[in-house]
Amino acid sequence: MSNEQTSPSLAQWLQSEFTTLYENSEAEEDSANGISARIQYLFSPAAQIYINHSGPLPSEEFLKHVKAFGSTKAEVDWKECFDVNNNEEQSDTAGIVAGYFIITRTLKFRIRAAPAKNITHVSFSAKISHEPGAEKSSDTKQIVQLFYTFKSKPAPVHFQGIQSRT
Repeated sequence: MSNEQTSPSLAQWLQSEFTTLYENSEAEEDSANGISARIQYLFSPAAQIYINHSGPLPSEEFLKHVKAFGSTKAEVDWKECFDVNNNEEQSDTAGIVAGYFIITRTLKFRIRAAPAKNITHVSFSAKISHEPGAEKSSDTKQIVQLFYTFKSKPAPVHFQGIQSRT
C-alpha cells in the first residue's frame, strides 16, 4: 500500500468546487468563506469567462449566475463530467474539463403551499491551469477559461386532480 495521497482528477476537482459554489451560495458574501472569495480562488485573475457565448466577462458577472435572487437552497445533479489532459503538460493540474449538470433551486415563495422551484440546465467547458510560480505539489489549480451555457425555467407545478362525481 502506498502512503502518498493521490490528488483528485481535474473532473473530480471541478465537480467538487462547482457543487460547493452552488450549494453554499447563501453564504455571507463578506465573510472569509463567502462566495466572492470562493470565486477569486476558483478563477485566475485574467480568466476569460463566456456566458451563453457572450464575453469575455469579469468573474463578477459569473457571480450573478451562481447567486439566485430569492433562493433558499440549491442542489446540483451532475449528469456528465470528464477531463482531457493538456497536450503540453501531462499532469493532473492542467487540462480541460467539460460536462453537464442541473441546478434545482428552492425559492422563498410558495405555489399551492409548496416552495416554488427553478431548474437551470448548464453545459460547460473549462480550461484549468496550474498557477504560475506555485509549487507543483500544492493544489493551486485555477480556471483560466470557461464557456458556460445555461437555460433556466420554473419547475412544473403539479395540481391534484379533481375527482368527478357521478
